[in-house]
Amino acid sequence: MSRRWISTGGRYSRRVTISWPGAPDMKSHIMKMNELQRTTWAGACALFMALLLVFFCVFRVSNATALVIIVNMAILGSVSLVTKTRGRYLVLVALVSMLALELFFREPSGTASNIWILVRFSATGLLITYFETLLTRKSQELYLDIERLAQQREDALADSRRWLARANALVMVISMISTKSHLHEIFEKSLEETRKVFDADSGLIYTVSSDSGTMSIVGSFGYSDEVMNKMKRRETEGAASCEACKDKDAIVVADDLSAGDKCPSLQNVTIGSCICLPIVSDETILGVLHLRRRRPDAFTPQDIQLAQSMTYQFGLAMQRAALFEQVNRLAITDPITGLYNYRKLRRDIEREIVRAKRYRHPFSFVMADIDHFKALNDRYGHQAGDTVLREVARSLNAGKREVDRAYRYGGEEFSILLPETEWPEAFEVAEKLRKKVAEMRISVDGELAPVETTISMGVASFSHESMGLERLMADADEALYNAKNTGRNKVVAHSVMEEAG
Repeated sequence: MSRRWISTGGRYSRRVTISWPGAPDMKSHIMKMNELQRTTWAGACALFMALLLVFFCVFRVSNATALVIIVNMAILGSVSLVTKTRGRYLVLVALVSMLALELFFREPSGTASNIWILVRFSATGLLITYFETLLTRKSQELYLDIERLAQQREDALADSRRWLARANALVMVISMISTKSHLHEIFEKSLEETRKVFDADSGLIYTVSSDSGTMSIVGSFGYSDEVMNKMKRRETEGAASCEACKDKDAIVVADDLSAGDKCPSLQNVTIGSCICLPIVSDETILGVLHLRRRRPDAFTPQDIQLAQSMTYQFGLAMQRAALFEQVNRLAITDPITGLYNYRKLRRDIEREIVRAKRYRHPFSFVMADIDHFKALNDRYGHQAGDTVLREVARSLNAGKREVDRAYRYGGEEFSILLPETEWPEAFEVAEKLRKKVAEMRISVDGELAPVETTISMGVASFSHESMGLERLMADADEALYNAKNTGRNKVVAHSVMEEAG
């Protein structure tokens, strides 16, 4: 029992409410049920009411009449379960008519009793029809809800699998970047993963030259050889014509590749949808990732976000490869002259020896030394000496043939490797280089007059009779020694070659 004060016309009176302790709040309990529980509860109530009504309908009737009523109720219930149309009421009228015929033919004298039975049967039939219809509607709603939940579950599982595949692809790209140093291999494997994840029909990766800004294809899939050849012939186009490079942001063409206001690089593409994403590192454009699918609206915002994550990893890979290349270049390059160093020289000569022995091809080797370089260093200083070294290296590198390679051997000595060259032709090339150096006039800080210098050169050629790297270099050095001892500023061939000639 509880008490509550209420206002009545400015005065307060006390209302006493009596409630049973622990009595459940039925409405609140039902509202807390889920759909399945409420439908089950409604079905149980409908079944209880149907049984109660059937009992009410067959109360104090003969066995034969009760059997007819029960059969008619079963028919009516079945029809109400399978149909929602008004036909179920027509069935009810037909069943009432059949029951009336049975009653009046069997007991024609009990008219009032028969009418009372018909009234009870009709009321019971209406209530059963209503409850069956209600139960059917609730069951169908519950079935549709279960179907919707099952579809949502399938969609969620599909999304989870898709995101798991994307995460695995991103992890694989990161793993390849951390374990491989060759860009071509990284891009080839990464594009394959990209094709699987995005279900793309075609894709490209361009690199952008930091010097000229031209775009070059370094990886692709989904293109024929003919199309690739045409695209590579257009690689002279610069990044300035690429919208993704200019905006440094993703360019998405989702539903109309035939539109006129699109990137110039996509002018020949008219079907499907595509995304172009710049590969950026420290605000520098390193390349572009291009993906295309044949159907419109193929790329979702989540796809674009994942593709941007991949381009970020591509940028790291390209930056790492550039650093790797720079380290390798420094390892084989002389820091003063910019020529290849002694380590690179030995490696190249060994490669040429293997090639010459296999294919019986000749090659020659030239040693060069700046004349009186120590005196020049003592007179003008070491900075002037470095300037002379750089200018002589520039002259040798510019005057050699395109197939030849120039090296700084060490100190004031230089070397030149001449593939596919017999010693007479090598002698002519060396003589041309000697004259080119002799004609130089080198400006030195602090000196009014330009500095002049000359070089002496020794020529040796590879012979197939058990000659190795050390023997070849020793022959060229011996020829250089003879050139310096016989007046300098000249070219001397090794004596073995001169005797053979």
